[in-house]
Amino acid sequence: MNKSLLMLGVLLPLLTACSTLTTQTTTSDIKPVTPKLPIDPLIQQELLGTSGLSKLKMGQTLQLVRVMEGGACKNSQQGAFGLFKLYANLDDIERIKQAQGSEVFADFELSIQDFSMHALQQAVNRFDFKIAANSPNKNHSQEQQVRSFALLFTDLVAKEIQTFEAKTSLTLDVIPDADALLIYTDGCEIPHAH
Repeated sequence: MNKSLLMLGVLLPLLTACSTLTTQTTTSDIKPVTPKLPIDPLIQQELLGTSGLSKLKMGQTLQLVRVMEGGACKNSQQGAFGLFKLYANLDDIERIKQAQGSEVFADFELSIQDFSMHALQQAVNRFDFKIAANSPNKNHSQEQQVRSFALLFTDLVAKEIQTFEAKTSLTLDVIPDADALLIYTDGCEIPHAH
């Protein structure tokens, strides 16, 4: 009986300590953060809580401003489809808006999509779809293909990005999302034309 009372005496304060309600004051001057460039609202919801919203490029911090979808086929069997993250320097965006107006970004968007799709088609045309074809583990084979394809795309789009940056003074990067990249080796399925 004494043991039970002793246990109850020790556990009761611990249990009440765990269940104590704490309150925290909130301020109403918090403003929601909105991206400088539009992001598709459906994709924006998917991005909430994910990592990779910023990256460093040559000492500059770039923010994720858009997610692009793209796909290309080499032939009826082989190709790639996925999401590509567009990062840009927000200070550059603000400076360009003030100097040239925000309308210029519609032209920038078309340019970025064009050179990204060109690099994607080049990557698909040059990619060796037989990488790790003999691997008994198909998931491992797909991972190897995705890594190799992402590196090839990144190398090919780099020259296009340099040309764009020199022309526009907007620092940016286009990175394939490895988790959302599919490599087709047995029937290329691009959901819609890009």
